[in-house]
Amino acid sequence: MMKDMQHKHRSRLQAVLLAITSAAALVAGSCVSSPAPAAVAEPVAASVATPPAAAAWALPAAPVSTWKIPPTPSAYMAANLPTIETRTLANGVTLIVKKNPANRVFTMKVAFRGGSAMTSPEKAGIEAMTLAMLARGSSKYPYAELQRLQYERSSSIGYSAASYDWSSFDLNTIDKYWDEMFAVFADCALNPAFEPSQFAVVQNDFRVGIQKSQADPYNYAVSWLHERMFAGHPYAADFGGNQASVSAMTLDEVKAYYRDAMTADRMVIVAVGNFNADALAASLDATIGTIPRKGIVVPEVGRFEPRQALYLEKFEKSKGVAYVRGDYPVADARSPDFVTLQLAYSMLDELLFSIVRTDHGAAYSVWSKAFGFNAPYGSFVVYKTDKPSDAKGWVDEAVALLASGKTLDIKGGEDKYAPIAGTIAAYKAKYVNAFFGKQQTNAETAAQLASSNIYFGDHLEYLRFIDKVNAISAEDVVAVLKAYVVDAPVSWIVVSDQATLSKVDKSRFEGFTGKVE
Repeated sequence: MMKDMQHKHRSRLQAVLLAITSAAALVAGSCVSSPAPAAVAEPVAASVATPPAAAAWALPAAPVSTWKIPPTPSAYMAANLPTIETRTLANGVTLIVKKNPANRVFTMKVAFRGGSAMTSPEKAGIEAMTLAMLARGSSKYPYAELQRLQYERSSSIGYSAASYDWSSFDLNTIDKYWDEMFAVFADCALNPAFEPSQFAVVQNDFRVGIQKSQADPYNYAVSWLHERMFAGHPYAADFGGNQASVSAMTLDEVKAYYRDAMTADRMVIVAVGNFNADALAASLDATIGTIPRKGIVVPEVGRFEPRQALYLEKFEKSKGVAYVRGDYPVADARSPDFVTLQLAYSMLDELLFSIVRTDHGAAYSVWSKAFGFNAPYGSFVVYKTDKPSDAKGWVDEAVALLASGKTLDIKGGEDKYAPIAGTIAAYKAKYVNAFFGKQQTNAETAAQLASSNIYFGDHLEYLRFIDKVNAISAEDVVAVLKAYVVDAPVSWIVVSDQATLSKVDKSRFEGFTGKVE
């Protein structure tokens, strides 16, 4: 997921906050990227027409996974349940508190549902810029004073975006300074200064961040692909904005967005630390709990229209090196199939690395991913390759092996490949360890709780994750690969210099080339 975090326009402090909140990978990877400026490159080939076979492809009408969560919760869930409490603030906002006496860090995340669906492509970036302005001073705390307090109190106030579907305004501090820093944080949320000079800085930071991002060929590939993949869809309004939307933004528009859209209707508050839930709720009722509800309804986000396509995009500075990405629709995050896909992709990554990089030396890195946004999709990425056409075939070879019931034998057996049934326990352990690794800080745990609430309507959902993974069978893995990945209508992009693009074999990208036994 970290490779897909494309929110570029942050101060150093905000960049740290964004990295922390990547823990929301439970149901969503962050793959939000800024659409490409028109001046960077021009398309050199139109998309390949959809082949007849792709037109018949459809998402399964019902889950193909057969696993069920066991009736008895895991020890992990049982241990965490007593540490989590909820309260309802005076304005109806849910407060979720996870008590953690293990360290002195206090984290608060005021999350806003909606994300990209709250605006249009022409105003893309307005919520991010509004949140950035909240961290640029308040009526009581000018920006210079705010910076001094954060430095002297080892604290941070900033914003983050964990997905297309939500964002947050965040406070991280230690217990000694909680009362002081909460007062500062609350004033920033309730009474932002909206200084014109600070808006000019924020606007320039966003523009520079987008420009720098688009100078990276992989970021450019993701931006270009998603601009076309999400055309006409709410995700077309990139959270970070684009050069045109950011440049055209005015301070009055940001003020109006803050007044009209940043309301209690969209909010959920998460706090992780050694909190007293009742005392915290009282503090919030007197401050952020006064933010009114205005009847705002977050728009429903449907699926994007899948299309089998190939885009070849020129990036002359990438001499002889191509960046390949393919995206396609997958199961809803609330479906049993999505969790199965997450485990399947962790198995697939081992095969991809072994075949594409180790066996053929064809790429610097290669990976797959399932993104559980409200409009979910899967991705294949071949990062830095001089053999884009061959690499696509080797990706299909890896998919075919897994769909045939074979994995790389990470247990160290004599054979290179082994049946999934013999290796699935080891892959589960590896995947669960990675899950725990994303909860090492209070901020990461807060992101998990917020993500669970926003995507599932239940902040406890992430506690069931281990039970879900452990319930998956080898047959489930094969079933989801065949249902969602084999023959999926993939939108591919290859970004490189013209000489490399001219050698791309378009027929390799017209469909799945692997053979499933």
